[in-house]
Amino acid sequence: MRNYLLAAVAAAALATPAMARDKSVYVGVDAGVMLVEDTKLDYVYDDGVDAYEIPDALNIDHKLGFDVDLVAGYDFGLVRGELELGYKRASLDEVQIDTALTGSPSPTLPFDTDGDVSVWSAMVNVLFDFGDEDGWSGFIGAGAGWANVDYDIEVPGVDFDPNTQGVQSLDGSDHDGTVAWQILAGIRKSITPNIDLGLKYRFFNASKLRFNDVGFDGVALDGRFRSHSLMLSLLYNFYTPAPPPPPPPPPPPATQTCPDGTVILATDSCPPPPPPPPPPPEPERG
Repeated sequence: MRNYLLAAVAAAALATPAMARDKSVYVGVDAGVMLVEDTKLDYVYDDGVDAYEIPDALNIDHKLGFDVDLVAGYDFGLVRGELELGYKRASLDEVQIDTALTGSPSPTLPFDTDGDVSVWSAMVNVLFDFGDEDGWSGFIGAGAGWANVDYDIEVPGVDFDPNTQGVQSLDGSDHDGTVAWQILAGIRKSITPNIDLGLKYRFFNASKLRFNDVGFDGVALDGRFRSHSLMLSLLYNFYTPAPPPPPPPPPPPATQTCPDGTVILATDSCPPPPPPPPPPPEPERG
């Protein structure tokens, strides 16, 4: 029974909204490593006469990249709203090309690939806080905004140009802008009343991308970009602690009541009693 009671108290503590920095503005920076999911690009050919599409024609593998951002927001209490400007970059590692493009009867080995992918993004995030912001606390939330994804890709030794013969490489660089969304979660620790350090996870998604400048006329590549990032966070809160309450008034001094009914301080002495009245005069003798 005691264990159940302790668990209930711990759960209630985690569920309690942090109140220490309510109604305050904050700014911060996040930086860390990024793992990009394999990008599958559809091959779309249309020269005005012939048109066809090969789904998942290119499967691009990426090396480990980095993710950085700047944030500025307002803490409403249980909920925070923030603006975020981010930049991500990763080098390309290998690309698997569909046999419909290579003409090979069996899947080819992945081709070594030169180039990189970079993403600029501007997002609006809504985050829900829990825990004690004067100690350890956590958050979870989501964001949406706009992203510009730029792929620079070169695959030597590949010939799949439908218009010419003898082209021995896929070489192109193009970018496209699209709506993006993300899921965020993390923990942080208050170092001072104004500075927090934390760890932040981000899942980022940008879909409906189209790259037209891939080196071949009439060819476009369609796909999406997805990544997972783990970052260290540094936040500065423009938070001014409330002034301490004024001290309580001093207690009234102790008093005592004297035999004659007067009230004096307990440290004073009561006045001496008045002298007794004189005795009445003796009667005269006749």
